[in-house]
Amino acid sequence: GDMMSLLLCFFVIIVSMSEIKKDEKFQQVMQSLRKAFGNSGEIHAVMTEPLDPNSLLQKLQEIVIPPKPAHGDADDPGIQGRVFRVTDVREGIHVEIGGRITFDRFSDVLKPEAERLIEQVAAKTVGHNTIIKITGHTTREPLPKDSAWSDQWALSYARADAVKRVLVRNGIRPARIRLVAAGAEAPVLRQAYEEREIALNRRVEIVVTEATIDDYNETSKQENIQER
Repeated sequence: GDMMSLLLCFFVIIVSMSEIKKDEKFQQVMQSLRKAFGNSGEIHAVMTEPLDPNSLLQKLQEIVIPPKPAHGDADDPGIQGRVFRVTDVREGIHVEIGGRITFDRFSDVLKPEAERLIEQVAAKTVGHNTIIKITGHTTREPLPKDSAWSDQWALSYARADAVKRVLVRNGIRPARIRLVAAGAEAPVLRQAYEEREIALNRRVEIVVTEATIDDYNETSKQENIQER
């Protein structure tokens, strides 16, 4: 555990240095490192080529988590393929659009005004490649015994899926959509007592990110190449 923490600290430091463009700022960072590690001499760093954070992280993973053989003494041959995967897709700025879409208690049925709002969102974002993240939420109120959902997570997913269906029906490509079930773990108001306040937690949020379908496709292509 200590070794992994130390290696990751060095990774963060090295990546941070690779982003520094001004010599003066670079020297300040190096001076701080010298003091932190108790080095009385000088620290020299020569960047001969751009640092590839993904490559460095992969090397650290190989050190900290060495590959295990697929076959052992047990009868079960184990799971074939990769055991550890890191995907770096930077989503950039998140823009919440359309406001929060609220639901009745224990329901995933969209209200008419909510459907009209989602249709407006679709009209504004159709034809683009940016990823749309739809996050469903619930309150902490226990579900009734005859509920169609097993828990709050399932209900929050159903709410997000209801919004997705309206977006797709209005021309948004399914490949752009990512559904997130937050359950009751991300309330707008943690201390909600009045119905108006509680209703804010029975919601779905629609967020447009800076990431595009191509970002995810490019990551998948690179993974396929590495596996061959």
